[in-house]
Amino acid sequence: MGYIGLEWTVKAAEEERETLRRTLPEDFLDRTVSLRKYEGAEEYSRRFPGLSRWEAGESGIFAALWDMAEHYGAGLTVDLKRFPVRQETIEICEALGQNPYEISSRGCVLLAADNGNDIVWEAGVPAAFIGKVTGNRDRILRNGEHIRYLNRPGSDGREADKRKEFEDEEEDFSGIGEGQQA
Repeated sequence: MGYIGLEWTVKAAEEERETLRRTLPEDFLDRTVSLRKYEGAEEYSRRFPGLSRWEAGESGIFAALWDMAEHYGAGLTVDLKRFPVRQETIEICEALGQNPYEISSRGCVLLAADNGNDIVWEAGVPAAFIGKVTGNRDRILRNGEHIRYLNRPGSDGREADKRKEFEDEEEDFSGIGEGQQA
């Protein structure tokens, strides 16, 4: 729920403007700087009792997927083409040699629920059904016909930051079950 990488995209458009001007038009950069993360994704995600929620933080959506699956002892299968991502993020990542799935995605929330499709349609915020939880420990990424496994965060030599799970004292997030939608 929420666009992946949006906060990083706005910051990069501000801080790397001189570099980005070499490949991207000035009006594109102006529009990008005016974007802000959708503030309602975190708050909205709390409206549904019984959900498992996980904040995507500084290390990006891949790290959040790994951490959520690890925490619950589950596997997952996700479709990369279903993630909500703005074209501005794609363009700026390409210009700066970054992976949009590994940049800060603060403000974006992963949800797991039996009725994932229903939540997406009711959301009113950028949201998508991206995949499902599985009973094994495999973390599978699909991109069209291509399939690969998700790597452990920081396995590329970068230190993973501390990621935090949303906590809600009134709700019981005892775990997520096989077949739940993410």
